[in-house]
Amino acid sequence: GEKLPPLAVISVRSPESLSGNVAGRFAPWGSRPAAATAELRALTPRGDRSGCAPYGAADVKQAPFVALVWSGGPCTATEQAQRAQDAGAQGIVIALVPNKTAASTGSQKVFDVHMASATSQDNITIFVVGVAESIGNKLGDWNTKHPKDLVRLTLEVYSPSFFDLSQLLMITMATSLIVAGAFFSTADLRLGSPLAPRSSEEVVEVDKWFPLAFCVFGSVMLVVLYFLMRYLIYVIIVCFCIGGANTLTELAHANLRYYFPGLQRRLCTVPRCFEVELSHLLAGSFALAVVVSWLVLRNDPSGWFFQDIIGAAFLCFIQRTLRLPSIKLAAGLLVLMFFFDIFWVFLSPLLFAKSVMVEVATGGGTGETVPMLLRIPAINDPLGNQRMLGFGDVALPGLLVSFLRRFDILSRRPLRWGYFAPAVCGYAIALVVTLVALYIMQMGQPALLYLVPGTLGTTLVLGWKRGELKALWEGTPCVLDGGFVGRGALCDYCPGGHPLQPKAAEAGVCDGCRKPVEGGQTVMDCRLCNWYLCHVCRPTGPSPAVAWDGEPSSVQVAEV
Repeated sequence: GEKLPPLAVISVRSPESLSGNVAGRFAPWGSRPAAATAELRALTPRGDRSGCAPYGAADVKQAPFVALVWSGGPCTATEQAQRAQDAGAQGIVIALVPNKTAASTGSQKVFDVHMASATSQDNITIFVVGVAESIGNKLGDWNTKHPKDLVRLTLEVYSPSFFDLSQLLMITMATSLIVAGAFFSTADLRLGSPLAPRSSEEVVEVDKWFPLAFCVFGSVMLVVLYFLMRYLIYVIIVCFCIGGANTLTELAHANLRYYFPGLQRRLCTVPRCFEVELSHLLAGSFALAVVVSWLVLRNDPSGWFFQDIIGAAFLCFIQRTLRLPSIKLAAGLLVLMFFFDIFWVFLSPLLFAKSVMVEVATGGGTGETVPMLLRIPAINDPLGNQRMLGFGDVALPGLLVSFLRRFDILSRRPLRWGYFAPAVCGYAIALVVTLVALYIMQMGQPALLYLVPGTLGTTLVLGWKRGELKALWEGTPCVLDGGFVGRGALCDYCPGGHPLQPKAAEAGVCDGCRKPVEGGQTVMDCRLCNWYLCHVCRPTGPSPAVAWDGEPSSVQVAEV
């Protein structure tokens, strides 16, 4: 999309009750101060708040001043600026009043419509800044009540820092959630993990149609939200609260009852549903407190903390629930979403007048923000902005990283020989590149444009270099004919903690690599749980004791 003019930082110095920084946007024409201006009075012409008529002598005596006027009058933005300039104003601040054309599409549309009405812009040498009508009304109301003590302010071009601690925290948080998601995803391969799915029905394996269906469904939802955001934003908020409460309760309950067995005490039974334990009550109370806190504080600067707690639970739960069986499907999903992101961020303005992705993510002028974002407040930012990263920018690369962690475990690979660690490093580096691009271009960036090459690209190049690309492509661990023999710990237990025994398999699917297994093949099996690993994922025979770095160890490994 077209690059927007820079933001303006308007610092109200007095009165104290209005002091603070507010945001405006410079017009694409006029001047811009090289540094913060001197303290200026905010003056509205007497008897004409639109500033379309010539200023009176009493107004001119207020110099130095900045004109404060409202759009919607009988003149264009250029004429408003020219009147202010002729009266000796240092600049003009225009409060943007929505009209029938722009009211439904937010303040940016109001700004575009009014500034587009400007003509003969070459004569304007003062700065011209548009602000929301609500900001203009606050300043104007004070001036009306205190004509001898006008609002005083300074103004400067908003210049975000290239790098600050909040960006480092965002990179750290997103990368940590990628790692945590992989930990959740492979919980079924760890002995007695409370995070492991209780049944195969809790895990959804991605099939060949999922990437296309996800892309089409996502596109339809973006268009619907773009046009109906002012109605659907509250549906999204309600769904976020319900889903967040359910996810937090599920995860907290599973861990509480595992680490504190006394909390398994039954309180009551819900007919035809489940038994209510003390751990349910404590987990539900915690989840409810977090969700209600977010709901109340969602538009407050402190609301980000609760949103990130809910988001972290969502993202880890997604990794546990969805499972990619191979790089082939991972590549299909990520490549499609790569172009999906580029189209809806950069190319959609050609069809919809503005970036659909950016408009939806920022709430479409509703005053609300779509909550499917990780948020961290920017440090030392004059406008109090926040660093944001969409859930999809963590969840989608996370599915690939989780697959690679499972591949490494079933291939018995330590970190230094696997694919998991390089993909995590590639993700972190790609996030840094995304932030650099955001700073240089000063506009919203499709993060997957950088994250897909950083994760999928790194994995494919490394697999090609090792000669194991075919195994990755098909999702087959421990590829002996590819020249690699696993030296890590073997998986000796089912997710329920029962020892695996060599048995003749019934025809089905390996619970490790999800590949078909013919009836009669020897597998490592747990009949009690109906769970087995094929000879590729778990060769038959006793497991050698192995240290994490792949060398023989005297300690028996019971957990992967």
